[in-house]
Amino acid sequence: MQDLAIFGCGYLEVIKLVEALNRSQPRWRLRGFIDDRPEMQGVELLGYPVLGDRSVLAELGASGAALFNNVTGKVVNAMRIAALLEATGCPIASLVHPAVDMAHVRIGRGCILPEGCVVGTGTVIGNYLAARLHVVISHDVTIEDHVFIGPGAVLGGGVHVEAGAFIGAGVTAVSYTHLDVYKRQAPALFQCRCRHSAPARP
Repeated sequence: MQDLAIFGCGYLEVIKLVEALNRSQPRWRLRGFIDDRPEMQGVELLGYPVLGDRSVLAELGASGAALFNNVTGKVVNAMRIAALLEATGCPIASLVHPAVDMAHVRIGRGCILPEGCVVGTGTVIGNYLAARLHVVISHDVTIEDHVFIGPGAVLGGGVHVEAGAFIGAGVTAVSYTHLDVYKRQAPALFQCRCRHSAPARP
């Protein structure tokens, strides 16, 4: 089994996911969490300790531990932590629930697909996808890097999601729409807009 440390304590569903993966096939020895907030130091979360702030990354890297980015909410924050973890040279884990059928799907590093997610044939997922419970991703979908998809969202066949997009809970994107990103109100707030891009009929 490989050691695993999780950066960010915001989404504790990740613990259930790691435990489900280990029940299916033992792989991860969860060391605990990394969090920069002073009030989180010394805290235990569902039986797993906060190991310290980012200063412990060097020690974890020397031990060969894999890292997972559990910082979401504001996309720019998630991107910043992803860059920090990449710079360590440590392996970056993707966590996909064992019940999610990933046959004929390509997926990058640093992704999370928890319980109840569905991913269709021909879909290509980039790095650092943060999907939540019961997300449905249909066939031939393209998801670029650093995308957040809230619980219960549905992406129809052929949807293309640009890097940095934030898709809220329960959103439905109809087939062959293109979700691009625009900034609004503040640099840290990203939202999506849609344009239809159905393939030409033969």
